[in-house]
Amino acid sequence: MKILGEKSLSSKVIVGLKTLFVAISVLDIVVLTLMMKTINHIVHNESLQSNIFDLNLFGMLILSGIIALLIIYQFIKIFKNIKNNVLFSKDNSNCLNIISNSSLTISVVFCIISILVFFLMCKLEERFIHFVFAFAIILAVVFVAFGIGIKVLNEIYKKAIEYKEENDFII
Repeated sequence: MKILGEKSLSSKVIVGLKTLFVAISVLDIVVLTLMMKTINHIVHNESLQSNIFDLNLFGMLILSGIIALLIIYQFIKIFKNIKNNVLFSKDNSNCLNIISNSSLTISVVFCIISILVFFLMCKLEERFIHFVFAFAIILAVVFVAFGIGIKVLNEIYKKAIEYKEENDFII
């Protein structure tokens, strides 16, 4: 199977990424409407403890969803360059840098949310709270590893671009 050009693997990945982009956008809109309802319940002092937890959860989902959209958009740009046979460019390197920084930002968001969940909800003896806390910590660690891995890959990619430019000057 071809990797570069029209009707290639990179073209199919672009379609998949665009579909994922739309799906996450729709989910963000749904979560935003739920967040607005929760704020309305907080304003009317209805079940304050539960609503604050819901607001934190929705905030985490919205913020991580927006950052995920940024990451997907950067991957779409990279795969468009690959499809157009532009492999070693500074644009791809910049996209990788944005992806790594965004991944590290998501990990910080999940750490903050897990701490908030722990301190705001530690009075409740619900097992669900412990699962949310553990899930947020695991996701934070995964995104740190992903961010560091992409950062290392970006440095290797920058060196490859540098070698390519030197090689182009020699020829």
